[in-house]
Amino acid sequence: MRKTRRAVKEKDISTGAKSVIEHLEELRKRIIVSLISFVSLFVVLICLPGFAFADSYGIRIMRLIQSYMLNNIKTFPPLNLVFLDPLEPVFTVMKLSSLVSLIALAPLFIYQIYAYVKPAFAKKTENYLSVLIIGVMLFFVFGAVFSFCFLIPASFDVLIRFGLSAGAVPFLSMGKFFDMFLWMFLLFTLPFEMPVLIGVLSKAGIINGKMLSKIRKPVYLGLVVFSAAVTPDPTIFSMSILSVLLIILFEFGVILSHFFKKGETT
Repeated sequence: MRKTRRAVKEKDISTGAKSVIEHLEELRKRIIVSLISFVSLFVVLICLPGFAFADSYGIRIMRLIQSYMLNNIKTFPPLNLVFLDPLEPVFTVMKLSSLVSLIALAPLFIYQIYAYVKPAFAKKTENYLSVLIIGVMLFFVFGAVFSFCFLIPASFDVLIRFGLSAGAVPFLSMGKFFDMFLWMFLLFTLPFEMPVLIGVLSKAGIINGKMLSKIRKPVYLGLVVFSAAVTPDPTIFSMSILSVLLIILFEFGVILSHFFKKGETT
């Protein structure tokens, strides 16, 4: 009897250890798939169809963004970008290609996370997880389009006009121009996930609509301070846009929190 119990115990330990190893192996495979996908797309963007940046897809994307942005800045004479270092265009294309690769492969990354954690959830919770993932992607796409089409061009236009009104002549560096563009893109796009985050926390019972309503004023102040700290320019314009955007998204999240109450289905 004692040997039998010992054998069962050893078998359970062995099975548990094997389960942990299998989970780690699956995680490793999913990470490798994600990394290989990212590196492959990145290499394609910077190397094809030309060779080593020469008229590559990354350069074409950069030219499209550059043309779109400069055409939306109404100055005379029209603006052009310059580079002050031979490596500046290379690093600019690499940064832009990295961001494009991450955005293009975001559905794959999200699926890898979903497929890995899916077995740990019950069927009902699994449905909520699917809705969450769809919401994250939809809000990100909406935020990216809205930022690229309206918020970023308006910010650049106001900043350039401010410089012109001070009697300065715009001499825009390619590297700094795209650094500011990428930073603004992330700042104006990622906050669109706030309503989804609030909805998830409400569904988990961590927060609720009444709680958010009580702390509305401190949250407003915190969002304004955060906007002032992270915006890449010292003017009040970009800070104001980001502050208003965050406050609107917070209020939308408060509305969602009343629908995604803990223990209720939607």
